[in-house]
Amino acid sequence: MGLDGVYQKPYSSNFVRHRQNEESSPAQTQREQQNNEPSKSKGLDYIENRNYPSYPKQTEQPSWQETRNLIQNQALNRKRQDINQPQQTQIQENTYANRSSKINIAQILKDFKNTQAAIGTPDNIKEEVNQYIELIEKQVLKDNPNIKLIKSNLKNASSLLDEYISKTLNKDSKVVENWVDALFLQQIDFKYNENDVNPQFLVKFPDDKKPAENKLTQQEKILNEEAESEIETKIPEDKSSRKIVPEDKELKSMFIKAKKLAYADEPAKAITNFEKALKRANQIGDKETASKVFYEVGKIYDDHDYYKQALKSYSLVIESTEDNFLKTKAHYSMAQIYDDVNQMTPALDHYYVSAAYAGEGDNAVAQSTSLTKMGNIYTDMYDTNSLNYYSIAQDIAQTTDNSKVKGYISSSVANAYQKFGEPKEALKSYSNAVKYYDEAESPLKVAQNYMAASDVMLSYGNTSKSLNLLKKAQKFAINADDNELLASINQKIQDLV
Repeated sequence: MGLDGVYQKPYSSNFVRHRQNEESSPAQTQREQQNNEPSKSKGLDYIENRNYPSYPKQTEQPSWQETRNLIQNQALNRKRQDINQPQQTQIQENTYANRSSKINIAQILKDFKNTQAAIGTPDNIKEEVNQYIELIEKQVLKDNPNIKLIKSNLKNASSLLDEYISKTLNKDSKVVENWVDALFLQQIDFKYNENDVNPQFLVKFPDDKKPAENKLTQQEKILNEEAESEIETKIPEDKSSRKIVPEDKELKSMFIKAKKLAYADEPAKAITNFEKALKRANQIGDKETASKVFYEVGKIYDDHDYYKQALKSYSLVIESTEDNFLKTKAHYSMAQIYDDVNQMTPALDHYYVSAAYAGEGDNAVAQSTSLTKMGNIYTDMYDTNSLNYYSIAQDIAQTTDNSKVKGYISSSVANAYQKFGEPKEALKSYSNAVKYYDEAESPLKVAQNYMAASDVMLSYGNTSKSLNLLKKAQKFAINADDNELLASINQKIQDLV
């Protein structure tokens, strides 16, 4: 079996789809954005007709009760504890209110200087900026510093840096000003004290004393690790249960080379090299590596919006492999394609089968993720059965130590409750999502969930609590270094103040 019928014209320009964030609803996002934003070219034109293939009408979806029964039987077959018994998760009062929002002006000035150095500010601009910084330093050493003057000079200095960044990138930037605006909304101690450091507001910079790594060498290192481990971040695998890379040295070399090209955004070359790897795999009878090749080719087509070829490749994976983990990933990927184009029946079918194979492979993270995706589809259809799928997903996730997937489920549940008009339950779930994402060290997700909770609180008419939640979101957005989100939060705060 070759790539005939899959591998086609790889060179002309066309547009690209980027998979929506794993923690948003692809179907809902597609409905909201499909007419608003054109995609950009990445140099692929694999097919003449970009339409996804028709999907035959399937039988009625398994009910959530049937899904739960399937999972129960899988658990019993593995001689594990019956996961049908719900494990209670206490909704704890979050601890973020106890975190200090106070920051000393010394810390701000130090980070400002580090920022100036990190972006390679030229000497002429640096000289102007330093004039403002010197005026600030004179003020903060006084017993009664002029706060208005300090803020004004800091804004002027940040404006100069943003002007330089904008010219360098040929794109308007207010990254430094947004950062300063966010700090102005905190409790600033204008009495200079270098020893007063609030770690929540630290801006991290690379250590100048360490030699810079060659970028290509670092990418190659990552790629080799990825090829050796074959770990798919969306659906982690049990590495002890399966062979990871080909045993044949020639095939292994071909496979890794193709993955490097895919990683380096050379899709046409990557597919050409995967085709060579496939021929070698067929020569030596390595069916499992052939299946992996089909999956990798499918990912390339998928990443560049070629649904028909991606689905064909994923189908070949399912036909050719005996590996339940690979089947789990292929069905999940097919489900996401149908989810993105609002074909709910096939999306649900493939998420369900992905969850089933994940259960057979004892992959609780993949299983709970697929079930949550099913719940999200039902939520988008305003079907409260979504809550039952979330419940099953939560029970399974509690058997793992994966805080990120627990946060994803909690956030999805919160969004569902908000859609179904139950704001109190939504706030509880957002609180859980914040807790789990903080454990997972995902400050961006913490910020997003605080922001969503703030919107719920505002719908209650409680401006004070809404503002408090936004300020917490602001801190985590700073830590996540997401200036777009930070600007949005700052605007919401200004609107409420």
